[in-house]
Amino acid sequence: FGLSGFYRRRALPHERPLMVTALLIQVAILTIGGAFDERLLPRTILIGVLAIEWLALPAWRTFVRVALPIRRRETILVGDAAQVRAAVAALDAAADRWIRIAGWAGSPDPTLPIPNIGLTSNPGVRVLLREIEEVIFVNPEASPRERLELLQIRGPRGYLLLASHADALLTSSILGWVGDQPLIEIAVGCGYGLRAVVKRTMDIVIGSLLIIVAAPFAIVAAAAIWLNDRGPVLIRQPRVGLGGVTFPMWKFRSMHVPHEGHADGAGVTRIGWFLRRYRIDELPQLLNIIAGDMSLVGPRPERPEIVAQILSVLPEFELRSLVRPGLAGLAQVSAERDSRPEVKLRYDLTYMCDWSVQLDLRLLLSSVSASLSGSGL
Repeated sequence: FGLSGFYRRRALPHERPLMVTALLIQVAILTIGGAFDERLLPRTILIGVLAIEWLALPAWRTFVRVALPIRRRETILVGDAAQVRAAVAALDAAADRWIRIAGWAGSPDPTLPIPNIGLTSNPGVRVLLREIEEVIFVNPEASPRERLELLQIRGPRGYLLLASHADALLTSSILGWVGDQPLIEIAVGCGYGLRAVVKRTMDIVIGSLLIIVAAPFAIVAAAAIWLNDRGPVLIRQPRVGLGGVTFPMWKFRSMHVPHEGHADGAGVTRIGWFLRRYRIDELPQLLNIIAGDMSLVGPRPERPEIVAQILSVLPEFELRSLVRPGLAGLAQVSAERDSRPEVKLRYDLTYMCDWSVQLDLRLLLSSVSASLSGSGL
């Protein structure tokens, strides 16, 4: 049956696998095998089994279709009228039983037989796109800004996109088809589903181990900070986290306490310089990781006022909030500290959409290496 094409991920309309072909291949394999083994095979084996299979397989498929019916995915198509019309025709021709088109988003066209829900700029439409089970963007030549905007609407689940020529060069992963056109996935790999559970489990397990290992260093650092100026050991800074929600991020204090001569707390203390250089001041963020405010690896959390300033010129920067911010990250390892926000965003999006356990472990090791080498300044 495998040789006859029954196990292909999809069957084109003109290449439907035939059971008679599979059964003839089976007879040939049995005959050749029996000849090599010098074993006589009764006609009941060569013919009788075929007759049983010919009846049993369709009966089994009918039973499965009745007992376990396929649940069709509620899907919204996004694109202009011509693109949606072509996609609907391709899906109908392929008799795709996995998709139920609930509507399409774009400029209204009364000639289309499926309901139009409006433009993606409409708040109500954005809610529908966010809540629907699946979205297919049927415009392969959509601009990068349109793609990023739809990802922002959908959240970590993302959407399927008809691949353009450039997409075909950049990806080898095909998630489905519209007719004979390949679909690729635009999604945040570590933001939902099983992968999000795996990543959160890693945060809790590895984060707990790191707290135990780092406890002696944290105690020494806390004592040194207090002995230096008798000031507070820990500080909390507001940072933007998952979903754009602000949370208090813990750090060891490395600046002077506000007082006369240092009215705004400006100026790094002597012990603070050392803590920053070896990134010891960031150890309390392990508590944020266990609490669920942060992850071991992810985009670096920024101050709310800095985020607001960047968003005014770079709206796509908000995509970083689709995942928890991290103690380490691809941008921190690969980009310069003074790199432009759009450069850091590219690194963050690459990490978010290409996440893997191996990548997280590699970035963690790189971060530890940078800390031990004293390259924190």
